[in-house]
Amino acid sequence: MIDLRSDTLTKPTGAMRRAMYEAIVGDDGRSNQDGKGEDPTVNTLEDLAANITGKEDAMFCNSGSIGNIIAMMTHCIRGDIVAIEENSHIYKSERSPFMKNYFGLQPVSYETDEFGIPKIENLKSIFLQGETKLLCLENSNNFKGGTCMSAQETEVICKLAKECKIPVHLDGARIFNAAAYYNLSVKELVAPVDSIMFCVSKGLSAPIGSLLCGSKEFIQQARTTRKLLGGGMRQSGIVAAAGILGITEESQRLKEDHEHAYLLASKIAENKNIKLNLGMVQTNIVVVDVSPSGYSAGKFESDLMERGLKVKSMSDKYVRMTTYRGISKDDIEKAAEIFNGYCNEL
Repeated sequence: MIDLRSDTLTKPTGAMRRAMYEAIVGDDGRSNQDGKGEDPTVNTLEDLAANITGKEDAMFCNSGSIGNIIAMMTHCIRGDIVAIEENSHIYKSERSPFMKNYFGLQPVSYETDEFGIPKIENLKSIFLQGETKLLCLENSNNFKGGTCMSAQETEVICKLAKECKIPVHLDGARIFNAAAYYNLSVKELVAPVDSIMFCVSKGLSAPIGSLLCGSKEFIQQARTTRKLLGGGMRQSGIVAAAGILGITEESQRLKEDHEHAYLLASKIAENKNIKLNLGMVQTNIVVVDVSPSGYSAGKFESDLMERGLKVKSMSDKYVRMTTYRGISKDDIEKAAEIFNGYCNEL
């Protein structure tokens, strides 16, 4: 079975397992004099995350979802208006911040181009209403197929938000993939944003965890929010140890995943039963429009699994395939053969 549902399927490396076994731990749920936790390995990971993103401080979270929720609850209060793209992961998959019975934030959707880049004029019109309290961005863009937002585009957007005194939070779950695509450091790519969340549990291969980064004041408040949500952990240095290696070592091999994704896309792009824009395959995600086949994405998902290929249906018409460490070039060749063979039978 070739499983391309998500890069969350990565397994920790041998080096990660050894580091986890040997990790020096403490109680991350208890604060020391600096306001950080008492787990030294977690503190090392947080300092590394702050340094690599160019922010003052960072906080370890058990998932990207709770990292984004903590960020929004720290930036906002109940009833605040948040500018967000309607197909973003925060809005489509994490949802709870915008549910009235939960956190009660009010979304206002901005327009994007085909690559998921916000349209400046549309943002201006939203900001001029004077009610927006937070702008949420995503890089890379999951639903668009891993497309990326450049440092220049991010700078222009954040400059506008700053002029309107609106903080910017970036869902950077796969920001290391975007940095690899542009051959830039993460720090250069995220410099203008006020806060960023990134995952170590996707392409970086760690089993658990995400980092929320921002100013010292912001992270101090975020620690209180995390505790209120039950997101505190104890001897979490055991998993933080893997995150350290994810950032320092596994981030260096992400272009291999990108090459595999493009190879897969190029091998199925000409199939008449699907639509696929090769120009949008920038990182490790391939999103395919299966509507020309006349069949649903759900049917593609179930039928392909019977043939030995697992994909993820993202809506009625789109399926996603994601590459990651552990998926070889031979796997890609076989996946393309299965996918094309199925399409040709329709």
